[in-house]
Amino acid sequence: MIMLMIAVAVLSVLMLMAVPLWRTAAQREAEEELIFRARQYVNAIELYVKSHNNLYPQGFEILHLEKFLRQLYPDPMSEDGVWDMVFQDASGAEAKYLVVPARMAKAYFSRAVLVGVCSTSTRTAFREYRGMEKYNEWAFYVGEKETEKMPDMHYEGVAP
Repeated sequence: MIMLMIAVAVLSVLMLMAVPLWRTAAQREAEEELIFRARQYVNAIELYVKSHNNLYPQGFEILHLEKFLRQLYPDPMSEDGVWDMVFQDASGAEAKYLVVPARMAKAYFSRAVLVGVCSTSTRTAFREYRGMEKYNEWAFYVGEKETEKMPDMHYEGVAP
């Protein structure tokens, strides 16, 4: 009986040690899924622009309806699955990127074009992506260069 109790205690300790490793592995897998899903949106936007004479989409739903996206992928890092939208405002001398919550997007379609997505999760990642440590700083957009640092993003109505 004592040997059984010792074995259970040892197994319990080993299981407690394994839980953080499982959480870490799950979060790393979710990070990879975030990158995959975000790139699906970017690829869909690029295809849409090519097939619509350089016109940009007016939302994610049109990408799905016109078969540029298989499905509307939820943000794997946020609880509600909603993405922030990345707009490019090229009205100035150089392109400026705006990160806008989906609920505010209608106000930006008249002055900027939808070029990508950004997670809404403010959690810190295990890895850096283009010099950024938090998921809501990982912007994915048309024309991004993965080897360069993230350009300045202007956050409209969201916490950077």
